[in-house]
Amino acid sequence: MLYRFFLFILQMQVYRRSLGYRRHYEYNNSELNAELTKRHEVVVIKSGQRACGSGGVIANTALLQSKSYFEVKLQQGGQWSVGLATLQADLNQSKGGFDKESWCLTSDHVVYHNAKPLHKLESKATEECDSKVDPAGFPKLETAVNSLFVNDTGLPQEGDTIGVAYDHVELNFYLNGVNLNVPVLSVRGTVFPCIFVDDGAILDIVLNNFQFSPPPGFERILIEQSLL
Repeated sequence: MLYRFFLFILQMQVYRRSLGYRRHYEYNNSELNAELTKRHEVVVIKSGQRACGSGGVIANTALLQSKSYFEVKLQQGGQWSVGLATLQADLNQSKGGFDKESWCLTSDHVVYHNAKPLHKLESKATEECDSKVDPAGFPKLETAVNSLFVNDTGLPQEGDTIGVAYDHVELNFYLNGVNLNVPVLSVRGTVFPCIFVDDGAILDIVLNNFQFSPPPGFERILIEQSLL
């Protein structure tokens, strides 16, 4: 009887190996509440959704699925960084992207990795000013929506939403739903959403109920589960 039991266990192991390790992903709100791993002088409030103070925080769920998306709301200006980091990132810094374990868009409008600038956002202010004058030289009228709610400078400001999309090939940033066209190709390792704050910045991480639609094929972060 004992021999048959061990034979059954051996057969099951061979069967599992023949199938390979299979994965599936599922939503899990209790795991995706941005209970952020924190260090330094960061304060995390609003059930783990909001970061303020000084230093970095990392979400508790890795980006393992093929295409992941999340958002960060810039509730209050200051010095901030938004992007991805491994668990080895230095969270005691006030800026992200200044070690080899993080890739971040910063409030300086520069994308950094390992303290090296990868991209710099260019202001569209000049172009916008030109577009507000018609060929006759008269200023164009703005609607209330355009003048009050739309940031078309191309530079993140207080009140804006930054989208982060990652497909294990490119990391892309979005400003209020518009691709900033600053792709990052150097991301390596198992990465997590990260936020760095300083100088009065207040940021909210948004993991569902997005303000803007994710890019095609991208969706909220999922929890990996194994199937035997």
